Amino acid sequence: MAAKGPLVTVEDLRPVLDVPDTVVPDTELKQVCLAADQTLLPLLTDEDHSDPLTHANCHEAALTVAVQLWQARNAPGGHMVGTDLGMIPTPHLAGPGLITRVAGSLGACLRYGGAMIA
Repeated sequence: MAAKGPLVTVEDLRPVLDVPDTVVPDTELKQVCLAADQTLLPLLTDEDHSDPLTHANCHEAALTVAVQLWQARNAPGGHMVGTDLGMIPTPHLAGPGLITRVAGSLGACLRYGGAMIA
């Protein structure tokens, strides 16, 4: 059995990004939400994490991941420059360090031993 979501929805993400639906269609934000869910759900315990009230930390971590993915795709100049893995420059902030940054928020919900990331 796998963790269940969604952790973040378009309705959650749109006000955080402050982008009106007349400028950015829901389909673009759905892709970002799906990517955030696919990034975090394999790392979580086998339960339903979709309720933002009972799993507020998971919800906040998913919003953080979604915002970073959005910015990586839509930053001026085509990409953001961040540092991951011990100050090694990467093309954007969506590298392995992103999971490390939100791991503290996920603490109680993380699967024991983590998940294999290929």
